[in-house]
Amino acid sequence: MDRLMLYRLIYALAARDGRDRDLFGPHASRGVEAFACSAPGAGFPELWFELPLTGNPWFDLHVLTARADLSAGNVPAPEACGRYPAVFDWFAGAENGRQLALSWDLNAGDGKPAAAIQLLLFKRDDRTACDFLKAAGRPEAAPAYRAFLSRMPEDWFACYLGVFPSRPGHFLRVECIPTDQLQRAYALDPSLLARHLSQVGFAPLSDSLLSACQALASAPLQLEFQFDVDEKGAAGATLGASVRFSVGDNTSGRMQPFRNADAAGALLEQLEKQGLADGRWRRLEETAFAQRLTFGSESCLLFCAPVFIKLRWRAGRPLDTKAYLMAGVQKQIR
Repeated sequence: MDRLMLYRLIYALAARDGRDRDLFGPHASRGVEAFACSAPGAGFPELWFELPLTGNPWFDLHVLTARADLSAGNVPAPEACGRYPAVFDWFAGAENGRQLALSWDLNAGDGKPAAAIQLLLFKRDDRTACDFLKAAGRPEAAPAYRAFLSRMPEDWFACYLGVFPSRPGHFLRVECIPTDQLQRAYALDPSLLARHLSQVGFAPLSDSLLSACQALASAPLQLEFQFDVDEKGAAGATLGASVRFSVGDNTSGRMQPFRNADAAGALLEQLEKQGLADGRWRRLEETAFAQRLTFGSESCLLFCAPVFIKLRWRAGRPLDTKAYLMAGVQKQIR
């Protein structure tokens, strides 16, 4: 089946019944253009739709390619990989790389290369991470990455790192996941969280920020932190804190699907009362679907589901709240 057609169908199903107006905004055509420039692999990539929960509706698109879908030595055309062929050529042979992500700022709409390129890791692997930075044209970020890891609490896992090659100067983003045990400790003792955020260099730590992070840690959902790391390996002034929902089998007992009537809705209702989100979050549950598509001898399952809620602060003040939908294609038969 044609991948561009599948993308169009996924978007149409997620955004139908007025959700394009309420959640996605006016950039559907830019999303198609971005997807067409982001799928160099053999299979259908994983999609993430990033949606704000305040202000005007819009969406950004993140397209994730698995290493198994690339062939070593087969360098993709620049127009098929966000104009970063060297990174995808390197990634095809990277043993510990899980996925390579291209992120598109659809609001800019300026036709430039993908705004960001990110590496998702199976496990901590400093050499692979630094090789990625070199392939992405930012080898000077490697010392900062290593310095940040040396600051990081022992029970955090740096699950991905990313760079923004089109932005001038240093720019390194790192996402971290605390262990379940440590997350429970944060829920009980926000002073421990304050010490760990200070340990990686993040400041200022306002009471409202710590209270919101404690609420996230208290939810029966997986907590993650995102940092913009400076040249010396310290966290910058922007902090992202997110919780992840389940999209498949719940084997841990801590994660669950997004439902307005469950922990997800309770959390977002609390954020709405605090002025950190508006009422559009109630439409997120409607974006979830799993639909079989058959065309001649081919068959596949299209799916979409809300997976993340992320809050951000800058200089200790709330910056924005976003939802992330994960979508893709399963069980494709050729």
